[in-house]
Amino acid sequence: MNAALRETLTRVLRLGLPLSALVLLMTVFLVSRSVDPTRAPGVAGLDPEQMTREPRIATARFASVTDDGTALTISAGSVRSQSAAVGTGPLQLNFTDPEGLLRFPDASSASFDAATAILDETAGVLTAQGPVMLENSDGYVLELGALTAMLDQTRLTGTGGVDGLAPAGTIRADALELTRSGGPQGGYRLAFTGNVRLLYTPE
Repeated sequence: MNAALRETLTRVLRLGLPLSALVLLMTVFLVSRSVDPTRAPGVAGLDPEQMTREPRIATARFASVTDDGTALTISAGSVRSQSAAVGTGPLQLNFTDPEGLLRFPDASSASFDAATAILDETAGVLTAQGPVMLENSDGYVLELGALTAMLDQTRLTGTGGVDGLAPAGTIRADALELTRSGGPQGGYRLAFTGNVRLLYTPE
């Protein structure tokens, strides 16, 4: 290859490659703008039309430590703000398929899950609607009508009826409350209230 031909090819490549890249970027941009959201497949189980009407975050996770030392984690399939504009005031969030986990300093734990829940930043509570399943590391597996979880302290309140398995048998009650106990390195206290009925099943 002579010097003149090499110089010509060099000039063509210097000009042609940037132009090709620009054309490719324009094509990608135009195609992305022409996508019909009504024809797009569902993403993470969400309806594209509903996502347009109600912006939400998919697979959200919230983690913190309460004032009394319990590690609290709340995750959800999706989260949507009830406020028209996020950041204009206290948050009110709608959770879909929420799951909560509490880990206590003594390594014991409790978890719950529900179909929906609402987090109220002003009140500092998460209210889950039933049926709500509550389990703990001591072997309780309970179904509740509804559950309220405080965000700044260890306190779960179950209402609307309690029905499930206890380590010693089956148990029913009107309500329950789970709180911290035992000092800085303690675990939790689970108390049943109202009409409590325990059917003991011997081993």
